[in-house]
Amino acid sequence: MLAVGCNDGRIAVWEFMTRGIARMCTGHIHPITSLSWNRSGQKLLSSSTDWNVMMWDVASGDCSFTFRFPAPIMKAQFNPRNSKMLLVCAMKNAPLLVTLDDESCDHYPLPTDGEPEQNIIASFDRRGERVITGSSKGKILIIDPKTREVLKSFRDTSTAIKSIEFSRRGSNFIINSSDRVIRVYDIEQVCSAKDSEIEALQRLQDLVNRQADWLEAIY
Repeated sequence: MLAVGCNDGRIAVWEFMTRGIARMCTGHIHPITSLSWNRSGQKLLSSSTDWNVMMWDVASGDCSFTFRFPAPIMKAQFNPRNSKMLLVCAMKNAPLLVTLDDESCDHYPLPTDGEPEQNIIASFDRRGERVITGSSKGKILIIDPKTREVLKSFRDTSTAIKSIEFSRRGSNFIINSSDRVIRVYDIEQVCSAKDSEIEALQRLQDLVNRQADWLEAIY
């Protein structure tokens, strides 16, 4: 199935077998900013500029939980291996880890290492063992989600980090930044290297149209 977020806040879930819309999820009132499937594909997490994060039951189309935050949400993501742990990035706030149980919901701000909290983007690695954050000044932090301690920090650009995406296999991840360069790193190499030795495996740039920004970069 494929989930599509709309500018009016609706979420359409497409089914490839029938080539049609299997579910319409209605709850947000402003544009959808991100969608995240859990590992089983039974739950869908959505974020919006209406300050809400919603968790949906895909089979029924019903909203299971609604989380309200103090700012518009840029991104919300399930931990790839733990559906009871969420990562939420709100504008002008530090990224939050949200843990769920049957009776409560706890929020834990992630460290920013002194960086401005404006528009910090974050992502789990493919196993959910680490969180990578990128600041508006180009600083990258690798954080242990269990202890919320910074494992590694480095800076390869002075411009804002726009997105961080991990490959589904292997340990590579890509960083899309405002300097119009896409950088590819290996997280295992980054964690084991000295700060002065951290280098991107690849740097990708549009050599024809140098003024064009990369809107999105995914595996």
